Amino acid sequence: MTALSDHLLIDARSPVNGKLDARRVASAFGMTLRELAQVTGRDPSGLSKHPTSDTLQGPLHELETVGLHLRDVFGDLSVGRMWLRAPNPVLGGRAPISYLLERRPVAVRRLLTLAETGMPT
Repeated sequence: MTALSDHLLIDARSPVNGKLDARRVASAFGMTLRELAQVTGRDPSGLSKHPTSDTLQGPLHELETVGLHLRDVFGDLSVGRMWLRAPNPVLGGRAPISYLLERRPVAVRRLLTLAETGMPT
């Protein structure tokens, strides 16, 4: 049986209103707010001032989806964070997080799908 919250990254959400919170998402991914701003195409000061803004929910949800996939593949988001940051020989030594920083989360999700099937990633 799965928990009702399996579709959420609890640590990435505000305990006050349940919305995704930019500061908490950054922390869940081991990112700085500046990196998160780069990933979402937003201004770092806006993320800091209005971390649960309705306009942020779409881009943050896309990251939550990646985080859930990381958790599913690696069994623990902390292991997924290490995989994101580690230079990857399959990627010519690039770290998968570089794709997030280039605003290409689909590339990371494809790599994770390959990992699920047993392909080296």
